Amino acid sequence: MKKDNVFMHYRPQERPFVERMLEVAERVDERQTPHLTDFLDPRQAKIVQAIIGARADLLVSFDGGHEEAERVRALIAPSYWQPETDDFALNFLRLEISGEYVSLSHGDYLGALLGLGLKRGKLGDLSVHQDGCDLVVTQDIADFIRLNLGQAGRANVYATEIERERYRAVRIELSEKEFTVMSLRLDAVASDAFGMSRSKVVDPIKAGKLQLNWQVVEDPSAQVEEGDVLSLRGFGRVKILEVGGQTKKGRTFLKIGKYL
Repeated sequence: MKKDNVFMHYRPQERPFVERMLEVAERVDERQTPHLTDFLDPRQAKIVQAIIGARADLLVSFDGGHEEAERVRALIAPSYWQPETDDFALNFLRLEISGEYVSLSHGDYLGALLGLGLKRGKLGDLSVHQDGCDLVVTQDIADFIRLNLGQAGRANVYATEIERERYRAVRIELSEKEFTVMSLRLDAVASDAFGMSRSKVVDPIKAGKLQLNWQVVEDPSAQVEEGDVLSLRGFGRVKILEVGGQTKKGRTFLKIGKYL
């Protein structure tokens, strides 16, 4: 399939990632050696599955450390390859709060990790609990985190390595909501999804405060699709669960799930 035909199926901001994965696929096929990606968000994983799944000479496997992992690593390999758990090079850490109890958020932990100079692609799911946070990371940075992370938010923390079986995953729960929209424009959908007037949601979008499938999108007229995830700073995150039919007045039925 020609590259131009492949790009037709993706948004313009996704083109660099698509192009990179096409190059990886060609390299794996040519050298007959597997390629392991960093952690991918769900949209990127879906793109990789579509690209590699269309080729009979290659296979792709995913692992994020637990069954319901949101962020996963992809192993792209020749079709005869038999993937094993160790091929994904995952390590599991537990961050525990030392001293007086302090409540920390996902953002506190993620901010502390990124503050060490780590790239987001090296970090998998962060599972926040009352007494700390379990996280999945690439094998090459586990020791660096253990040796250098001493604080998150307002608390002192320390990291220890744990076995995969001890990782405590947080179950994702969604609160569903149904409504109709005049169009599938980003501003129209975000308005109802986040409970804001359409005029008030445009400014945050243009200011880069909204992410569509984990990428900042500043165009209010961008189109959304079933399966898309929208997050608006300060308002949480929602997933487009279903794009339904239309009413007699031409409005489109939508079902969304708001992350709790």
